[in-house]
Amino acid sequence: MRLSSKEVSAIKNAFAQLFPNAGCTIYLFGSRTQDNRKGGDIDLLVVTSDRFKEEIVNGKSRIRLKIFETIPEQKIDITVATPVELVTDTFLLSIQDDLIRL
Repeated sequence: MRLSSKEVSAIKNAFAQLFPNAGCTIYLFGSRTQDNRKGGDIDLLVVTSDRFKEEIVNGKSRIRLKIFETIPEQKIDITVATPVELVTDTFLLSIQDDLIRL
């Protein structure tokens, strides 16, 4: 995994501070999961309940800004899904083998 401990902490802390009751599980996927590659954006999958999904989707900009308070600005893609979508959505099923829980 090509994220520093500082980056992982910044990501986890942003969600904990902005959505403390959402019970988010955060995963890294994409090129940053492969140690032998270079560059690439940070692709995050956030799994949360139906109750909090829309709130988190609408808060993506705030999440990024909170993360950038700790680490340098870079491209971060955030995908938000429910547990049901995690096992029914075609795209989410296609990335299952590459997920790394943060």
